Amino acid sequence: MEKLPKPSSDVRKRLDELGFGSFSIVDQLEQLRTVFLIINSALGLLGGISLLVASFGIANTMIMSILERTREIGIMKAIGAEDREIKLIFFVEAGVIGLTGGIVGALLAWGIDAVANRLAYRFILQPQGASYVDFFALPPYLWLGAILFAVLVSIIAALYPAARAAKIDPVKALRHD
Repeated sequence: MEKLPKPSSDVRKRLDELGFGSFSIVDQLEQLRTVFLIINSALGLLGGISLLVASFGIANTMIMSILERTREIGIMKAIGAEDREIKLIFFVEAGVIGLTGGIVGALLAWGIDAVANRLAYRFILQPQGASYVDFFALPPYLWLGAILFAVLVSIIAALYPAARAAKIDPVKALRHD
């Protein structure tokens, strides 16, 4: 399918050929797209780094939990607990950590959203006599998705600690201080 030329670009080319300077809102829009692409990329990078740091924090918390409860894990294994049951305990703990973090994050986002909407109304719309409009919105699919994502990341971060807990030798664990 052939792309049709834009009339404004044809006119601009013709003006440039004649030696006249020209200005088009299309140029401004392209510059804005570039700026927003850079901003979105930077925010995505910061979000990825935050996600990685949070994953390491959860994994560290779970490993410390294993070290503190080595004896209890040994007792559970000595009385017949299977590896998958030990793993399940740590996955549930990680899921609860993720659920709690996701809910707290969603509540903070709602609070920030409410404050930002009030400030935008007060300083932008109210002086112009306009009625209240939500500038920022958090639809249910977004905050529910964020909570589920937090739980998923927490469970993934617990893969190594849970596997480590399941491999603990019960005899060595019972001798552990």
